[in-house]
Amino acid sequence: MFDSHLHDTLLAEDDSALIPDVLDRFFAPVASDVLSQLTGEYEALKKRIVEVHQLVTQEKVSGVMGYFFAGNARDRHGSYVSLKHATSFEEIFSLEGALNELTSTYWQRALDLIGLMDLMPQARRTEWHTMLNAWREPRYKRGESPEMDMVEFNEANLRATVDSLLARRPAFLAERVDGVFRALSRTHVTNSPCGFNKRMITSGVFNEWGSSDWSMEGVFHDLRVIISLFMGRDEPARSTTSVILKTARATTGEWVECDGGSFRVRAYMVGTTHVEVHPEMAYRLNAVLAYLYPQAIPEASRRPPRRTKGTGFKNRPLFERPISNAVLSLIARMEPHFVLRPASSGFRQHDRMVVRNTLAHYRTGETSKHLLAEVARVLSALGGVMMNCSTHKHLTYWKFDYNPEPVIAEVIARGYLPDQKSHQYYPTPEPLAQRLVEWAAITASDTILEPSAGQGGIAALLPADQTLCVEVSPLHCMILREKGLTTVEADFLGWETSDRYSAVLMNPPFSERRWQAHVEKAASLVAPGGRLLGILPAAARGKLESLLPGFCVQYGEVFAGAFDGTSAAVVIFKATA
Repeated sequence: MFDSHLHDTLLAEDDSALIPDVLDRFFAPVASDVLSQLTGEYEALKKRIVEVHQLVTQEKVSGVMGYFFAGNARDRHGSYVSLKHATSFEEIFSLEGALNELTSTYWQRALDLIGLMDLMPQARRTEWHTMLNAWREPRYKRGESPEMDMVEFNEANLRATVDSLLARRPAFLAERVDGVFRALSRTHVTNSPCGFNKRMITSGVFNEWGSSDWSMEGVFHDLRVIISLFMGRDEPARSTTSVILKTARATTGEWVECDGGSFRVRAYMVGTTHVEVHPEMAYRLNAVLAYLYPQAIPEASRRPPRRTKGTGFKNRPLFERPISNAVLSLIARMEPHFVLRPASSGFRQHDRMVVRNTLAHYRTGETSKHLLAEVARVLSALGGVMMNCSTHKHLTYWKFDYNPEPVIAEVIARGYLPDQKSHQYYPTPEPLAQRLVEWAAITASDTILEPSAGQGGIAALLPADQTLCVEVSPLHCMILREKGLTTVEADFLGWETSDRYSAVLMNPPFSERRWQAHVEKAASLVAPGGRLLGILPAAARGKLESLLPGFCVQYGEVFAGAFDGTSAAVVIFKATA
């Protein structure tokens, strides 16, 4: 069914030569008995449809069917329902229409079975959708446009189609990459030999109401699927692509990094969208384009990029441990928890009362315990606490002390959480944070700084209108702002300010003795007569006097095993200028 659509140049090529390490990810083997079972179901249903058609069109039956339709053409409220079959018996029992619907349904089931529709280039998906639905058009006549006529659904045709698809895996990969480039750049590759190396600008991604165009959303999803294959990740769900585009639209004019930093997207109100692909992905995509257009892509664009210094998007390495796309898909399907209350009106039995700042799973089905455990890890890392429903004890939901929806959308787009190893993020336990704040003895006249604020474990206990947070993680900055805290996104050690603070409270990173540099920087921001309080490794006890000349240093309790994921003992301190 697809041969006539393939590029002639591909037929003569050795398909296995194209990016062999990702080809086998496109199609899982399809068991022979599964195809036989599918065609067997089709034939059985076809036989029943023919039998029913013959039965109801017999004179004895058809003569009374009109009474059933006319007598039952009202809903349960007594209102008339304009049913097609209430006025046109012949149309509703047309054998051709029923068999067309059956054939369309089973071709779609077959495509879903072999995973083709999700992996096919957007242009191919559109062709299939058009062909499977052309017969629904009022003026359709079989034979007038043969390319629009569905092929008979039988085992021979089904196997021929599957074999053809398996043989053309590289062609589909190449077409998909080419389709993404054409749609995003609005330029043919032969006219823009840079390939994916440069920023691509496209329009029509969003309509005038702000919703994403279905076809262009499919192009972005194609890009994500291909990149996932190159990164060795599982395939993303189409629903998470919708979330990414909604996030970009909601943050108009700002870059949204996606899928572990593999690409980023920036949307504008007029519907124009900018896309940049990370060099680590761009050269792989260009290699596939070169398969189609060997003379158009320069050799330099097909080589792995050299590592360069810098902190910009194209200089940073890709995130090494992104969250599974299966986990992100589950999180994307979560919705606010609700409880049912007796209805306030007579039109319904119950009112749905949504519980603020919550997320819950209501349709997990056969979801594995492993996936649910990974979801729990992510939500817990974002500050969520699992709760039991007050009315149904077997139901659980996640409670946050801020609105989690924009943060969840950001996690789905980025595909990762701030890494403990790179960001040294260990949330401050509440008892430890409370002890630190109590010792600080904050007054209404204090100006307060919380460097390396994380998700606000300490800052949330401080007066919001007196406190400034500094945090390096963009995701944590979102959480802090959702909690109503004034926040600066910056690496504290590189942050410059002329302000001085009467109280600085901190839980700095510990590894490689980084706490020393953070303590020294924090001390330089303490106003005369102010105080610096913090949480440090227990081994720091007795060492701060030489590190903080001019300060009066006091040590508090030592806490063992206070932080999840580490057994290190910590000590709290107070240094007064």
